[in-house]
Amino acid sequence: MTKFLMSFFISTLAISTLTISANSMALNGEAPYIEVKGQASVLAVPDRFTLSVAIIERGRLTDKLRAVVDHKSNQVVQVAKSLGIKSRDINSARVSLRVIEDKPSITVEGVEVSRRLGNGSLPNNQHSKVYAGVNSVNSQNNIKPQLFELRRNININFSKIENYDLFLSNVIKLGVSHISPLAMSVADTEKHYQQALVQAVGNAKKKATRIASYSDVVLGKLLYVKEQSSNYYQSRVSSTMMSAKSSLNHRSQVGNQVINASVLVKFSIQE
Repeated sequence: MTKFLMSFFISTLAISTLTISANSMALNGEAPYIEVKGQASVLAVPDRFTLSVAIIERGRLTDKLRAVVDHKSNQVVQVAKSLGIKSRDINSARVSLRVIEDKPSITVEGVEVSRRLGNGSLPNNQHSKVYAGVNSVNSQNNIKPQLFELRRNININFSKIENYDLFLSNVIKLGVSHISPLAMSVADTEKHYQQALVQAVGNAKKKATRIASYSDVVLGKLLYVKEQSSNYYQSRVSSTMMSAKSSLNHRSQVGNQVINASVLVKFSIQE
């Protein structure tokens, strides 16, 4: 009962404020109107999926690294094409090479070693000194060649979530080093946004009609409409699947994406 009285009080206060505002505009020579905000949401099923995989190899000979990475890359591309994915939906041009610092497990610098000579060439209690860890010919000759890391990123665009599951189960067997989370989005967001926009205007009219009914006035024609939202849509990212077992035993579900729209609307009040 208390909640009902509170709701009734708020509604009465809103109607009173609207009436005072309308009377004030009438006194100022302006036509009274009702201004409301309309909102609507449309559910859309994602129909575009993007997966990024990386092939990473390390070694000291760049030519051999390139050969291994290229071979695995070709295998990944063939798996995608075997599922009916077109070449325009495969991007494998991103290649990066970096030098890996191969730090030694033990580093010796400027260690002085004294040795007592007992062969009679020097007086007793005299020592010869040997320095270890100093740049010498031997240390220079023992320098190992640099270690390189070659990485190729491959992006695959899917139009069916079933192809993603099949691709994932096959590509894991090829020794792919890294699989990024799957990005999901709606291809034609504008179509769904226009639907939400029309519904938002309709909801605004319903709201204005209800306010006019409570205010004991008659809703007039539409005076003004302002779009307050924009077709800004952010793709959703799912969790990463890294094991062949999970991809074989689980069928990915994408759910629905929400596209929102809102408008500001003014209606006249019939006198």
